[in-house]
Amino acid sequence: MNRPHVLIVDDQPRNLDALEAMLESVDCTLVRALSAEDALLALLKHKHEFAAIVLDIRMPGMDGIELARLIKQRKRSQHVPILFLTAHMVDEADALQGYGVGGVDYLSKPVNPDILRSKIGVFVDLFTKTRELTRLNDVLQAEVAERERAQAALQAANRDLERRVQERTAALSRAHQGVRENEERLRMAMAVARIAAWEWHLTTGQMRWSADPEGLFGFPAGAFGSDRRMIRVVHPDDAPLVQLAAGEALKSGTYEVEYRLVRPDGHVVWITERGRLVADNDGAPERMVGISRDVTAEKEAIQERERLLGEARRARDEAERQSRLKDEFLATLSHELRTPMNAVLGWLAILDSGKPIRDVQAAIEVIRRNATIQAKLIDDLLDMNRLMSGNVQLEIGPVDVGGLLQTTVQGLHPAADAKGIQIVAAVDSNLGEIHGDSRRLQQVLWNLAHNAIKFTPEGGRVDVHIRRHDGQLQIVVQDNGRGISTDFLPHVFERFRQEAATATRTSPGLGLGLSIAKHLVELHGGTIEAASPGEGGGATFLVHLPAKPGAKLMASPSGASAVSEVRAAL
Repeated sequence: MNRPHVLIVDDQPRNLDALEAMLESVDCTLVRALSAEDALLALLKHKHEFAAIVLDIRMPGMDGIELARLIKQRKRSQHVPILFLTAHMVDEADALQGYGVGGVDYLSKPVNPDILRSKIGVFVDLFTKTRELTRLNDVLQAEVAERERAQAALQAANRDLERRVQERTAALSRAHQGVRENEERLRMAMAVARIAAWEWHLTTGQMRWSADPEGLFGFPAGAFGSDRRMIRVVHPDDAPLVQLAAGEALKSGTYEVEYRLVRPDGHVVWITERGRLVADNDGAPERMVGISRDVTAEKEAIQERERLLGEARRARDEAERQSRLKDEFLATLSHELRTPMNAVLGWLAILDSGKPIRDVQAAIEVIRRNATIQAKLIDDLLDMNRLMSGNVQLEIGPVDVGGLLQTTVQGLHPAADAKGIQIVAAVDSNLGEIHGDSRRLQQVLWNLAHNAIKFTPEGGRVDVHIRRHDGQLQIVVQDNGRGISTDFLPHVFERFRQEAATATRTSPGLGLGLSIAKHLVELHGGTIEAASPGEGGGATFLVHLPAKPGAKLMASPSGASAVSEVRAAL
């Protein structure tokens, strides 16, 4: 057993040495502390309790009285006896204060070694006996607890024995009922899991089921026949698979297959089966036992998951595509805005320099043309934004279709003339009256015809034909130009969409014209579609607009209500 520990506290190392020398013969371990803080730290860190504390009252900083008060506040050290040392005579007030904070005695310096050893010896002996008494008390308590546990265990054993006797007696009467309940619970569990156990007799072909298979798998009564075999309603594509699995089971002894059943209403039920072969006493196959489980919900869940994964992949691909289109559009926009701006700034710099220019009017025309191009790009962007936000208001009124076509062809002369493209424009008579926004329909015509010119090579041809078809006004814009690939055709009306950059970069534009035309046509209650046999085969755009029957087409200012042809050549 560990020796008792005594804490000696004094701010003078020589006093601590003297105390150690005086207490050397006492059977204890001394712990030194040079300050109140060291003493508190020793009390906190020391794993053993102290048998006594020898404490100098007069110390710098925290004195012995204050230290004793803190020691007595701790639960672990509140019962440790404290012996105060003082170099002065102790008056009655000091003594009361010391006893009030937990001190048990005072010794004046110089200390009498015999008295000190006697007092510390008493404290150490008291601590040792108290500790031994505590240990003996713990042992006694442990023995009492052990006896109580043994008594309780004995009583519990007696009660358990009596209970077992009663349970055994009652179990004999409940055995059959318990078996029936277990069977019922098993049937319920199998029904919830949509599982049925079966036994197939190979000689008779009859099957015995643990539950009604027709009701369990959602079939009408009698659907499986008198022998109750599901082979009658197996999906035609899966019947050979079931026969093959049965044949393999006769060889290997193990049966496992998954197939589909078809209900009378056409609904498919997925079944998975597992079983094993049972032989008779002679080793010949006699019957097969197994289970059938309806896994339709699992199959549908897998299909739904695949569908959701497919949608997620498509959504991701679409997001990546949109991001790519955005980057391509921004690059195209910067190029399309910079090109006319560079021309404008270049000519303005020349004009501003004061250098003589041979043809000032031509320079101004170049500036005007490039400024117009830039204004058109900005107008397209603003129109697209208004269309997407639903802020476009149509100014509905009677529309002069012939006049719209004439204005469009005249406005596209410069572009067609630059490439030597022949424009053939035709308007049939008796089209019927059309009401709409003249300015917006002019924009539709212009965008479609300009798109045809842009993608038609030099010396090509663009036809614009307006006619009545199935009670509607039909606008046909056809060219013999580059054509549209089958992959891109479904996306031709999407905003910012252009075919591969290597192709479109030779044809300026933001890819907004056709999208704007589509939105404007739909705002008029019409439809627009595109067709092309493929690359190099030209393209055709068809616009259908509602028209009032029986009314004559409004005459254009030039009277062009019959076929008119405009040819532009280099």
